[in-house]
This record gives sequence, structure tokens and C-alpha cells, in this order.
Amino acid sequence: MPDLHPLPLLALHADGVLWVGLALVLATLMGESVFRFLHWPRLIGYTVAGLVIAAGGSRLQALDLQPSVRAIVDAALAMLLFEIGHRVNLRWLRANPWLMPISLGEWGLALLAMWAVLTAFGLGGLHGLATAAALACTAPAVALRISGEFNARGQVTERLLLLSALGAMWSILALGVFIGWLGAQHSAAWWNAVLQQIYAIGGAVLAAAVLAWSVNWVERHFDFTDEGAALLLVGLILLVLSVTRMLHWSTLLTPLLAGLLLRVRSQRPRVWPRHFGTAGGVLVVLLFLVLGLSLDWPLLARGLALGLALSLARALAKLAVPLALGRPSGLSWKQSAALGLALNPVAGVSFVLLLDLAHQVAGFPQALIAGAFAAIAVLELGGTLLARWALGRAGDIPSKRKNP
Repeated sequence: MPDLHPLPLLALHADGVLWVGLALVLATLMGESVFRFLHWPRLIGYTVAGLVIAAGGSRLQALDLQPSVRAIVDAALAMLLFEIGHRVNLRWLRANPWLMPISLGEWGLALLAMWAVLTAFGLGGLHGLATAAALACTAPAVALRISGEFNARGQVTERLLLLSALGAMWSILALGVFIGWLGAQHSAAWWNAVLQQIYAIGGAVLAAAVLAWSVNWVERHFDFTDEGAALLLVGLILLVLSVTRMLHWSTLLTPLLAGLLLRVRSQRPRVWPRHFGTAGGVLVVLLFLVLGLSLDWPLLARGLALGLALSLARALAKLAVPLALGRPSGLSWKQSAALGLALNPVAGVSFVLLLDLAHQVAGFPQALIAGAFAAIAVLELGGTLLARWALGRAGDIPSKRKNP
């Protein structure tokens, strides 16, 4: 007969839930601290918390993310991309014909500038061009977070949101082309690689249309301004995301296109809780925490020189186009310069595109990955602070901040 104990035997070892909880506490504390005391975006604290934990030896392997961690990244980006897509009014492109040249110009010039740097480092060619395309877009997640946390409103902020959404789309589509091209070079059946990318993008367009229609239909029966009802919206986004993951469609293009399609059907954006309530907010914290955890120090050290050169070339290109075309589009010189500086941040979209590039292209150069991740670290932190400062100088951030 087994011995019975009045109390359960204690297993004094930490499980995964404890470490996730501690990481969330640290990230939240650092995020709130930099926001309240330094007036910096909270995501700086979230990312730095990840870097600190990674320096302590608990880093994630960026090129070998666990499926559960990658699912968190995909889910957080899906909600952020859907949200920013819905904020963007594509009718503005028709009303102001200079906006599309600015979008294509700042993205394309940044790509060429970074490709020139990579060529100078002996890392050009098609691999370098694909890496530059992944880094060329401004982070939609950062633009959305800064505008929300600091109640930023104005011409520069609205153009930042528009250009970051369009830039993400150009990078996603360009990576599809480059991955197909690189795959065709390493395969006798080159058409298979091309068809795979057509399938991924075509499926994403179909899934985006279904998601936009579903949200529009559900909205007629529920009030999304209530956080409880907003969870239904989160569920719809995650449901469609899971389908796109299973069918190997583009998990980045689907939510972004869905948000854009939903906004096309209405003159004004819908009103719902930021990041669709608490559940979405937790995922956003985890996204930037994972980014910090994945940017391990040895990798950053190996690619720091290249990362700094890429960051500088990209920043100059992003500044040049708004300065050249900002005045005809209706901005002052000061606003044009502020917009160019605000386009610097890089974060989740570029990170995921680089992971997909490294996984889908055989023999991808490790030096390119190290330099690209170093550039992400520099621009996610330094670029975000520069964007926050630029929006403040442009007058889009009120002097008396709203505490969200």
C-alpha cells in the first residue's frame, strides 16, 4: 500500500511559465520606466529587457526559433499589421499624387543605398539585394506604437503610418520575388520555386479578402469598442493566421491587406481598443521582448561594423527623398526633414523577412545575417528614439502628453 502524504511533494525547479512571467515583469517595468521618466517609447524598454536577458545567457536562437515563439511573433505582427492597414486611407494616394512617388522613392533608394554598402563589403549580388529589401521598410509596429503612446496627430504622423504600411508591402512582395529567383538558381525545376511564391502571395490575397469580409460582417452585430467584443476580432485574426500558416501563405501580407481592404469600405477608421484590448497588448510586449532575446551579443559583435554602415546609408536615403519631394506634396521643409528622420525604425517585419530568407534560401551567407541583425538592433533602438524626437519637433506630439 503506497505511503500517503498530507501535502504534495514539492518539485523545487522552475518551469517555463515562471521564466515567461519573470521576463514579462522585467519588460513591463523597463517599458514603463523609460516611458514615465525619459519620455521614450515603451518598446525601447521591452527590447532592452530582451537584450539584458540574452546577455545573461538565456537568449533565443534567432535562426532556430521554437514553433511556439514563432507563433507569438506571427500573432503579434498580424494584429499590428491589420491595425495599421486599417489606419491607412488609400484614397489619399489619389488625392495627393506625390505620396506614391515618395513611398516608392524612399523604399527604393534605401534598398539601393544598402545594396551599395553590401557590395563594398563584398556581400552584394542577389543575396545582398534580398537582404537590403528586407531592411528597406519602416517598421509599422513602431510607427503605430509611437503614434498611440504619445497621441501623435498631424501630417507627418499620418504620412509615417502610410509610408510604413506601403513600405512593408513593397518589402514583402520584393522578398517573394527574390526568394523565388534565388530558389530557381539552385533548382533544375526553376518553375517550382516561382510557383511557390505565386501560391504564397495569391493565397494571402484570398485570405485577406475573407478576413476583411468576416470582420465587416461581424461588426454589424457586435460593438468592437467594447474590449470583450474586441476579443472576437482577435479570434478572427488568429483564426485566419493559423490557416495561412498551415497553407504556407504569407502571414505578413494577409493581415496588412485585410486592414487595407476593410478601410477601403469606409470613409473613417473604425474605433476599437488599441491592439484590440489586453490580449493584444500582451502579445505586443512579447513581440519586442522576443526581438531583444533573439539579437544575441556574439552575432551583433560580428556584424556591428556592417550594421552601422547599413544603418547610416539607409538613414541618409530615407531623409533624401522626403526632402526632395516633401514640398510639392504639401509639407514644409521642417516637416519633410521630420518625416525623413521618422522613417528610420526597423523591427518585426524585417526580422521575420530575414528569418524566412535564411530558411528558404540554401547556403545563405552568415555574414549577411549578422550584419542585418546588427542593423535591426541599431535601428530598432536608435531609429525609434530618432522617430520619437522628429515627431515631437514637427509638432505632432502635444507638449502635454496623454498617458495611455
